Amino acid sequence: MKKYWKTILISLIILTTIGSYYIQQAMAKGVSFKIETTGGNTGEIDNLILQASYQSGDIFRGLRISKDSSTNQSGSFIGELMGRNNPLMFQKYIQEHRKFMRGKEANPGQYFEDEDRLIYITFQSNGRKKGLGNLFTLQIDTLDKNTNDSSSFEINMPDQVRYDWINEQDVYVENGKIKILATSYLNGEEELHIYTVDENKKELEHDSILAKLESEEIGQASIRIFNENNKVQNENYFLYMVEKYNQLEDSKPETISSKMYLYNNRNNEVKEWTIPAELKPHTKSLVLHGTDIFIPVYSTNGLELNRYNIEKKQWEEPLNFKYPSIANDKEEPSLQITDGKLYLVNRVSDGHLFLIGDLRTGELLYEGKIIIENKENRDADYSLFIEQVYNHND
Repeated sequence: MKKYWKTILISLIILTTIGSYYIQQAMAKGVSFKIETTGGNTGEIDNLILQASYQSGDIFRGLRISKDSSTNQSGSFIGELMGRNNPLMFQKYIQEHRKFMRGKEANPGQYFEDEDRLIYITFQSNGRKKGLGNLFTLQIDTLDKNTNDSSSFEINMPDQVRYDWINEQDVYVENGKIKILATSYLNGEEELHIYTVDENKKELEHDSILAKLESEEIGQASIRIFNENNKVQNENYFLYMVEKYNQLEDSKPETISSKMYLYNNRNNEVKEWTIPAELKPHTKSLVLHGTDIFIPVYSTNGLELNRYNIEKKQWEEPLNFKYPSIANDKEEPSLQITDGKLYLVNRVSDGHLFLIGDLRTGELLYEGKIIIENKENRDADYSLFIEQVYNHND
């Protein structure tokens, strides 16, 4: 009996885990939301799907909410372990380009897309050599969406390019150049790189280090990237920050220095960007969109959206959206900026407020509420986080 105790214990753990999963599934199965319009143009939500996370106590579910109802995003236990509950954009890619998407990661930072092409990039480790880190190969796969033909090529990184791992952060493509924003790690050091690839020559043209943290700085400094990591887009700028701080015992870190930089993909220039002192406490909410940097400031009365135009090198008049709020400092509204519009979800007393605003005019285009159905059977103290607003006509 003794020699089987490990097998029995592992089996019990597996059974308990699976049983707990399906109990949560049953408890969450009846969770349903809908959007109730209170003002504005209802056409704004006709084609929208909100990819959301619902949590009540130990119950955590993925949902997709449309104007009429919501559907449970989760499938089987094995399916969740295998990561099949991908963001909607990747489910669309898989449906339309199943062969091309086979074996590829669901990381927006590894993709570029326009009307004609879908490009995927990945750094693949070739194993360690003499304890100096992994050697890497850069693989670039391209799909012609018009013909459904695909092509691929690999670039062996130079011998000196050795890291423990490389994380792909963003991809920019223009005029035959592929620029890859990536963070690399080796022996406790962290670097932020721009790798420039010539598509025609199929070779690495340039490797530029934008920022670097030495091993003794790790834990006392960080590199933060502000480009949105949940969407596939082709921004002309990369915005990042290098922050150094003292980690005080039993308290928040004390900032020593904080510098922000804009990298211009079109001319390869890096310039320091200074944020006004009064807006520095709100840096974590910063959003880069096109040629604008938006800094939202939330209050009990609504949102003040500060905006800086990169091309004009000036701050524009802030946009103000008024709405009620019961959210606290730990629960800021869910905000997404895309295609010239603002999508905001904010907790209120009887559900979650849902607003759509025009970033050009500051006009409120739509106002509604995301309300939970059959709420008499539901815990009132739940949380709902909107991960992505998706237009299923795109």
